[in-house]
Amino acid sequence: MAKKREEIQVSDNSPKMVVGLDIGTTKIVMVAGYLRKDGTIEICGCGKTPSTGVEFGSVFNVQETINDILTAKKQLEEYLNESITSVYVGIAGRHIKSRSYTNSILRKNGHDTMVSQEEIDNMIAQMRSLSIDSGEIIEVIPQNYQVDGQETMRPVGTLAQRVNGFYQLIIGNSFEVKKIMKSIQESNLLCNQMILEPMASALVCLTEEEKKQGVALIDIGGGTTDLVIYVENMPVFIKVIPVGGCVITKDIESLGITFEQAEKLKIEYGTCLVKNANKDHYITISDSTNSVEPMRINEASLAQVINARVQQDILTPVKREIENSGYASKVRNIVITGGGALLRDIRPLSDFVIQKRTRLGEPNVGISGSMDDRFKDPIFSTALGLLRYGCLRENNPIVEEESQDPNRRNEPQEERGDNGIKNPLGEWFKSIYSKVTEWADNLNMEGTD
Repeated sequence: MAKKREEIQVSDNSPKMVVGLDIGTTKIVMVAGYLRKDGTIEICGCGKTPSTGVEFGSVFNVQETINDILTAKKQLEEYLNESITSVYVGIAGRHIKSRSYTNSILRKNGHDTMVSQEEIDNMIAQMRSLSIDSGEIIEVIPQNYQVDGQETMRPVGTLAQRVNGFYQLIIGNSFEVKKIMKSIQESNLLCNQMILEPMASALVCLTEEEKKQGVALIDIGGGTTDLVIYVENMPVFIKVIPVGGCVITKDIESLGITFEQAEKLKIEYGTCLVKNANKDHYITISDSTNSVEPMRINEASLAQVINARVQQDILTPVKREIENSGYASKVRNIVITGGGALLRDIRPLSDFVIQKRTRLGEPNVGISGSMDDRFKDPIFSTALGLLRYGCLRENNPIVEEESQDPNRRNEPQEERGDNGIKNPLGEWFKSIYSKVTEWADNLNMEGTD
């Protein structure tokens, strides 16, 4: 069970409480916890409410989003019996785009001096400084390097005159970022850091061995499907597909029922495989006013709708993106998480469509074994990933040294773009992400509990 705040012995040496905030299309989740001595996260409480102001992963109605955040915040504060002042927030949505870029340096005396980390960092910084029309660079992801024409993922330490870097730039709309920040600020909260949602989910759904060998995480939310590929322990490709679970529900709704009834049908009676549906079973749906005859929907017909949408609009585009990423041969298996992972038989359908072994991703990596079973639900993956990232960052002395001014924790690594809007993410994230995950691995190996 999640431990209430009063059950935790609080002292000056007690670990700091951290809060992750997932602003999703179907739900707002705010979860609190702290870092244990063994490097795992202890969950202390959760606030959860339906999301009414978000469409396709992006904030549409700011006021409704504020109201929903305040509702989740109140639930969590009442459970913990203390105030929430700051959060780690996820960012996603249809506005997230990606582009491929290259950068090169010609090194003097390259065959006599080794390539340094500073040189590689400068190449990435140059990518970050690019001017992007109507957008901001959220993240720069190194995909590969060439040292004198020879490919490598580890250029540091090699001898080379020319180094070519190949990068994927993750670009977000500045106005969309501004709406998220406005919603948080008007909810009387400080944003410690924004993290790309699929990378947050990966922190609690992917094992280190999977990330080392090559894995693709598919996070199926209500409004979008996020794809992130890991090779040799680093994210090398990210893509946002503008279709999520809500499109399935809307298709079922077109049968003549309400959205809520359609969502319930999808979860309770739906399957991604038509052969697994009972063609002789009819689900009766009564009108709330009892003014018309109850509707009867065949279970096999329901499965046909779900199968078509999942296969054509989600899994097939995911397969295409994996193939186009250049890393298809290095992806050994697929992990599906998010609300879409709850669809019955989505795993075997993914096996068939993507032609790679698939498992369902529960958010349990790096989380304490005492976790309440309800948090094992894939719908909590992003929120728990945000929580884990925040806990590791705030308790890692290496990370704290990155910020000379302690007040910067409320506005880390922010840089103003050409439009004057602060970019709450940036190149800082790549180095810190690497450090916190490496530090967490060391804690897990030491087993200091």
